[in-house]
Amino acid sequence: MKKVIIVILLVMVFIGMFYGGLYLFGWYAYNTQSCERFNIDNIELRTGVNIPEVTAIECECTGNKKFSKFVIDTEKVNLDNYILKNDFTLIDDLYIKENDNENSTYKVVFNKQAAELIVDLTYKNK
Repeated sequence: MKKVIIVILLVMVFIGMFYGGLYLFGWYAYNTQSCERFNIDNIELRTGVNIPEVTAIECECTGNKKFSKFVIDTEKVNLDNYILKNDFTLIDDLYIKENDNENSTYKVVFNKQAAELIVDLTYKNK
């Protein structure tokens, strides 16, 4: 009986450490404000927009602002499904998603003809 309790406790500790590690990774990716590491993860967590397979990336980060441009791989990504899944709003032939919350302000613009996704992100807590 004592061995069973020890095994159960060890499994619970392992599961707790695993979930803690995932939480810390998410926190780190969310709070990274650069183009170097976790750029795509940071943008996805802050905007809620999925960044699929891309063929080119441009990124510029200065102070509390980040500007990123992605060219989506149209051979691997169905653009109509992509638009639907990311809840964009059509405005003048561009698909836009924007928000202003307590941590950041962002505007995501998707040009379907050019398959370009442009993200303008301003961090408020820096």
